[in-house]
Amino acid sequence: MFEGFSDKTVDFFWQIRFNNSREWFQPRKDEFNAVIMQPTKELANELYGWFQENYPNLHLNLHISRIYRDARRLFGRGPLKDHIWFSFQNEIDKRAEAPCFWFELGCDGYGYGMGFYNAGAEMASRYRRHIDLDPGKLEKLAADVDGQDTFKLEGPEYAKAKGHKGDALEHWYNKRYFSLSCNRNYDALSYSPELVDALKDGFRFLMPYYEFVDKVYRAAD
Repeated sequence: MFEGFSDKTVDFFWQIRFNNSREWFQPRKDEFNAVIMQPTKELANELYGWFQENYPNLHLNLHISRIYRDARRLFGRGPLKDHIWFSFQNEIDKRAEAPCFWFELGCDGYGYGMGFYNAGAEMASRYRRHIDLDPGKLEKLAADVDGQDTFKLEGPEYAKAKGHKGDALEHWYNKRYFSLSCNRNYDALSYSPELVDALKDGFRFLMPYYEFVDKVYRAAD
């Protein structure tokens, strides 16, 4: 059962940032598992059980990141990540473009949300066509985001706009991909079991946005 993260969690992430090597990490791997991976897995598994019970038709899969970076993509960085994340997706082989719910924590705090990333031209085009066919649905969802202060719309926009849909949808329509994200500094909530319920409430709010994008994603199947 998830009991919360701790100051040890935060401290270890900062130690990774300033001691990023396998030689430093290996003798401290047990500590890493105790203060970071164990509570992360407990949190992920509780949420996975909740998704399975309440949204079984989504067939979501749980994926938890590794601490090691892909050796092919170090780009001068150390071999260790200074953050850990997990996600829930209805996809295994093609996770790059599929929508997901996610949670992440690292040196600077923690965050959670829903989004789709690395969208290719085809996926982005289907997304815009989906809006064109029924702009009212996304207008309602956009208004719900504007009416709260937990999640913010994020994501890169095209240098040249793909179209103009009025103030309500302008930023939604012209993003290459987007996320609805809540980013926080470590606080009493992150150190508490109550984080589980806060994430459930957040993911419940985000469910219509996931369903909207998942319908776009599945349109190619």
